[in-house]
Amino acid sequence: MTPAIVTILLIGLILGLGIYILSEFRQNVATDQTGSDVNINISASGGTTTLGDSTKDNYYLKSLSVVNNTGTTIPSTNYSYTTVGVITWDDWLLNGTYSNLYPYGATGANVTSTYIYDVPYSAEEGVMSTIDGLGDFADWIAVIVVVIAAAIVLGIVLRSFGNGKEV
Repeated sequence: MTPAIVTILLIGLILGLGIYILSEFRQNVATDQTGSDVNINISASGGTTTLGDSTKDNYYLKSLSVVNNTGTTIPSTNYSYTTVGVITWDDWLLNGTYSNLYPYGATGANVTSTYIYDVPYSAEEGVMSTIDGLGDFADWIAVIVVVIAAAIVLGIVLRSFGNGKEV
């Protein structure tokens, strides 16, 4: 029984470690892309904005910079963003408190982003396909554990009925 448990734990550990390593490798292999979203109406956005390129396959936002329509850089302390391309604007920016950034009201922002995604027929797409395949295999570990547990229980039940004697 112990070898089966240790084997399952090792398989799970190796799969998890392999997926993590491949994910990090993908981010380093992928070619950086540059995107821009022009004249985003911050006031009408309701506090969040989703970047236009974020719909691409396995999009991962690495960095971005924001300037207002007059060319003044908006400090990153006035917004936050996620790796899936969603920007959350600071309330101070939305309600017009920063008059030096938006002297005429918070109407427009220009965003330049650096991101990676799975370009068709590229190295990053191949690595992501491998990660997906390993993830699909990992889904079967629970089934394998149940089958092994059932085999152990069945073995115990059969042994208890036979008691080592022939009938």
